[in-house]
Amino acid sequence: MRIDLLEHFATIVGPADAIVPLFDAAMLYSSALQDGDVWAEVKAARHELEEAALDNCRGRGGPVEVTESVLAFMHRHHFVGNVEDYEDPRNSLMDRVLERRLGLPISLSVLAMHLCERCGVELHGVSFPGHFLVGLELESDAPKVWDPFRGGRRLDLEDLAELFSSVVGQTVEAESARLRSTLVPCPSRMVLTRMLENLRRHYARAGERERVADTLELLAVLHPDVARIRELLAEQPGRRHLLN
Repeated sequence: MRIDLLEHFATIVGPADAIVPLFDAAMLYSSALQDGDVWAEVKAARHELEEAALDNCRGRGGPVEVTESVLAFMHRHHFVGNVEDYEDPRNSLMDRVLERRLGLPISLSVLAMHLCERCGVELHGVSFPGHFLVGLELESDAPKVWDPFRGGRRLDLEDLAELFSSVVGQTVEAESARLRSTLVPCPSRMVLTRMLENLRRHYARAGERERVADTLELLAVLHPDVARIRELLAEQPGRRHLLN
């Protein structure tokens, strides 16, 4: 991995207690993991999407209406979950998500959050077990939750209980405290962590040891105080990184 891209990533994510500009950080780690060889049209495509989303949301009312408008916009522009090849690492590389319009639940959620932010709405990431979601009013009696991976479908508490049970393998009631405990905003740093852990798992399965070490370097920058990441990185031979 190019050291300049790693250093740029460190600058963007900042110290351990800083709020991370999530979409920009995801774009940057994608560049770092591809040694700068990103999709050539990514900057133009990003700008075009942002402007089109803004136009699409003009005149919309409150945050829920804007969010549903953004998710419908993404669906119309064929941003879908990659069901056929879920394990493809390109599903987690944001420039390739924009290029191919395919992604994982978390990468499509990050895109939805970014476009909503551009339209003036703070949409929250929800680190639901096994399936990342987005939401608003999460602490209310009727939280608003959507699934960008499945076309922006809105999920009520019954839907969420069914999804939880299918992933965890244990039945949970729609009104249970256990289910509601999962419906909290996920901090930006933890969203990035989950994305990078997905990639680390993909690369490990493919036997790509260099890329495994690259993701560890990025995680070490993201969490400088987590000793276990440093220990895992130390097991990788011949690495040049920022931990010395």
